[in-house]
Amino acid sequence: MSVFLAYDGSVHGDWAARYAVRFAAATPEKSLTVLYVEDVGVPAPMLDAKFDNIHAISEQAKISVRCEILPMHHGVFGGLKARIPETPDTMVVCGTRAKAGRRGLLAGTISHQLLNYRRFAVTALRIVQPGHLGIARRILLPVSGSRHGITPALPLLRLLLPDASQVRLLRVMEVTTSRFRQMDAASAGAARHEGHIFLESLVLQLREQIDRLPSGLDLGVRVSDDWVKEVIIDAGQHHTDLICIEEPRSSLVESFRWGDPVEKVLRDTPSDVAIYRGPLGERPRK
Repeated sequence: MSVFLAYDGSVHGDWAARYAVRFAAATPEKSLTVLYVEDVGVPAPMLDAKFDNIHAISEQAKISVRCEILPMHHGVFGGLKARIPETPDTMVVCGTRAKAGRRGLLAGTISHQLLNYRRFAVTALRIVQPGHLGIARRILLPVSGSRHGITPALPLLRLLLPDASQVRLLRVMEVTTSRFRQMDAASAGAARHEGHIFLESLVLQLREQIDRLPSGLDLGVRVSDDWVKEVIIDAGQHHTDLICIEEPRSSLVESFRWGDPVEKVLRDTPSDVAIYRGPLGERPRK
């Protein structure tokens, strides 16, 4: 897999570069390409210093790195799109906004556009624990009941697992608030049982697709009327380093807003967050 970093020259971009280096170190190629679209945002001497830093951490990780300055092509997104190979074996790493403000952390960003483009795998990172240096030992993977199963997460998991000691799959069985308030123990137990059966099927998929899984493979099921709250609580209770969330399959242009569940996780997270999306050609296993 070829790893590309869509780099904006910001401090948050520097933190995302740490993850990109670790991802590249997990590939057979052990190579990273850093792409910066030329604008007036970062003075040349500062950009050179930042590139030098990326070269230094890449050397420590024993990977090769190439830093490229690209011209604008109908904006920054166009410049990136013209350079990045549109193949299923391409992973693009990018960052969210460092601060939410009125627009949220992801909506309207270049990362937002890359996720919505669907021609290659993309991982957009929100980093709140830069001291981890891009090394995620404890990973939380909240999953839905989608027919796609674990397939969309595989490109990202393959890059994360060499550093991971624990992977926790979390299924939140979300019900309406009115139903949740009236739910008895038998109904809650049935919902949890259904969630565990689904998670066990995902573990089988993982064992088929990935040769070595961490010994700390954990399953969790919660019944709740608030998916975001349960993900945040679970991450805190298990001292999660990185929460990995699949980008919703509805159009990002319409779905990402301040009230969106993913934006809420990005805003309130105690851990780093990776929003991932596979290329358009991904298909669930039969």
